[in-house]
Amino acid sequence: MSITHNQLIAMLAVIDCGTFDRAAVRLNLSQSTVTKRIQELEASMGFLVFDRSKRQAILTHQGEQFAALSRETVASFANLSSFNSGMKARSTKVSLGVTEISSLTWLPRFLEISFENDPAIQFDLTIDMSRNLHSSLEDGDLDLIVVPEMPFQSNANVERLTGVELTLVGRSGLVPEGEIVELSQLQSFEFITQGKSSGYSKSIRDWFANNGLNLRNSVSVDSLHAMVGLALAGRGVCIAPRDYLIPMIRRGRIAEILTEPKLPTMNYCVVHHPSPHATLFKRIAYDIQNVADFQSPYFV
Repeated sequence: MSITHNQLIAMLAVIDCGTFDRAAVRLNLSQSTVTKRIQELEASMGFLVFDRSKRQAILTHQGEQFAALSRETVASFANLSSFNSGMKARSTKVSLGVTEISSLTWLPRFLEISFENDPAIQFDLTIDMSRNLHSSLEDGDLDLIVVPEMPFQSNANVERLTGVELTLVGRSGLVPEGEIVELSQLQSFEFITQGKSSGYSKSIRDWFANNGLNLRNSVSVDSLHAMVGLALAGRGVCIAPRDYLIPMIRRGRIAEILTEPKLPTMNYCVVHHPSPHATLFKRIAYDIQNVADFQSPYFV
């Protein structure tokens, strides 16, 4: 029996990505090359790793057992490869995707702490809308993402972070101070929202719809700061993280509009898929859990 490291990598990529096509994209190979490596692996092992009767890449019973051992083998190989001849750890690049609120609050502090604790880990950062980040994770372009809770693949590793309290804000004087507004009274308001790529915005829309209110859009933007700025200028109202805006609310720069029922809490998660680097990703996810604080603006 002769199996190769590349064959194991191809097999694990197919498992993690769900299809041969996605695995080929992740590995920057042609689909035929990935298929050939899997076929050679199966020929060497004497059993089928994948059930060919299914459209998705579903493991056979023997394939499941073999895949578990293969992950350990590939992880051990990665550990050995992380040292050069001088026994110094090589730098490890990790692709991390976050939404704007993370970049404005806990992310800079996390990067500082991470560099202090393990300078060998280098983060390639992507700041984007949550749905775009989720798609990039599914395609293998990102290793970890921090996004609002949404439906994830069944094999995804999901660690819940803190919940983020939301509030409705607009220009001062729009609603008498301290008055509690019924949701039905908001029907005439123009809402400033994030675009269709925002899972955060979709969750808010769904919540309002479940409470009998369809939001009217006057402006759609992809920036939290732009949303708040437009609300401050009287172009409409927007929904934003409450604690992040507390300094502006207390100074009277922008008005908080209290609603009945109160707006929901947005739960954020750190997500990654099974991979040969699962141990490293779990450690990073744990570090993010310990640091993630969406309340305090980092730059204030």
